[in-house]
Order: sequence, then structure tokens, then C-alpha cells
Amino acid sequence: MRPRLADESGQASAELMGMLFWLVLVTVIVWQIALAAWTYTQVSNAARTASRVEGRGGDPKKAARNALSSPLQKNIEKIEIDGDRATVKVRMPLLVPGLLTTKELTATRSAELPS
Repeated sequence: MRPRLADESGQASAELMGMLFWLVLVTVIVWQIALAAWTYTQVSNAARTASRVEGRGGDPKKAARNALSSPLQKNIEKIEIDGDRATVKVRMPLLVPGLLTTKELTATRSAELPS
């Protein structure tokens, strides 16, 4: 029988447990970056849609609201229409709520029809 201290069984499990925190942290950070990119894409689309609907004489605020996905519709801070220019401001959804204040993390985009 070999001495227990020289035995390396379980070494991979110990290394995995040491790296597990970092793997989860990197996954959460990458997911939050993807969530931010998705939010900016959605807000840009909503601003363009509101601007097009305003140019055609429709209800641009309703169009902007409907252009956003349902999770972002709950986070709308401002939809502003100034002529053919539409500005949409939405609070950024957080993967870990309470970690940061969402009042400071907003996605704002503007769009206007070319003259």
C-alpha cells in the first residue's frame, strides 16, 4: 500500500473546485456584456421605429414601446419625440440585481428620419 500523502487521487477535483469561482465569475461577466449589447440593439430599433412612425403620422410612443421586448418594456424611463427625432431611454437589466444601481445604467439611443 502506498503512503496517502504521495497519492495524487482527487487532484483534478481539488483544482476544479479552486477554478470554479473564476469560471462562474467570467460567465456572469460575459453574460452581462451580452445583455448590455442586446439592450442597446433593442433601444436603437425602438428609436428608429418611433421615428419612422412619427414621419408617417402614427403614434410614435406606442410604436417604440411595442418595438421593445417585453422584459425591456418594464424598464422604459423616457420616450421623447421632437419632430422626426425620437429618443428612447431604458434602464439596463442586470443579471445580478442589487449589485449596482440601475438608475445609472441606462441605454439611450436617438434616431431621426433624413430630410
